[in-house]
Amino acid sequence: MQLMIGSNRLRSTDGIISIRGKRQIALEWGQLNSELLLTMNLYGAGGGHIARLRRNQWTFNDHDRFAFEGNAGGFNLVDTKLSQVVLGAQVVGQDSVVITQGAFYSFAGHKIEITMEDWSGVTDSGTSTEPATQPAKPPYSPDEAASISRSVACSSDSVACPRCGCPLTRERLASEAQRDRWLVSCLICGRNLIVHAQS
Repeated sequence: MQLMIGSNRLRSTDGIISIRGKRQIALEWGQLNSELLLTMNLYGAGGGHIARLRRNQWTFNDHDRFAFEGNAGGFNLVDTKLSQVVLGAQVVGQDSVVITQGAFYSFAGHKIEITMEDWSGVTDSGTSTEPATQPAKPPYSPDEAASISRSVACSSDSVACPRCGCPLTRERLASEAQRDRWLVSCLICGRNLIVHAQS
């Protein structure tokens, strides 16, 4: 598997990502339909083991805190309590995957963040060096997030990213009690936002 994390291209990997020396994420291809499969252990800020996803199926998920949505093009794993993407990936070619974003904790309670330009605290098995990193881009400001949310809730028209002007993509994650939950993303600057809107 060829794996892109931040600005780094890892060739001929086994899809296993180690966080501070411990395996936490594994990516593989399904045997029947070549779907991208994720196995991941999820921890809280204190290092407690709060969920485990094994090949796109929950082994356990404390209080149903996390939601997983996957298809042939990739997946998004979302923390519904914090309304943020824990790990997102896209299939970009035969045996090639891009980790588009990530925000989660290691088993030791360390915060790990991945953007399209940067990774922090991640080493792939078989990769002994870590790249020089740049500061991760900050998320949308509260005013920007509120403006995006209003635009998405009121219209189906394209909404522009307030930072770079790129049209934002939107993907429905779930529908609950006449309220839709959307993942709104900018493919240029890598920022994203979870938006709740009336169905």
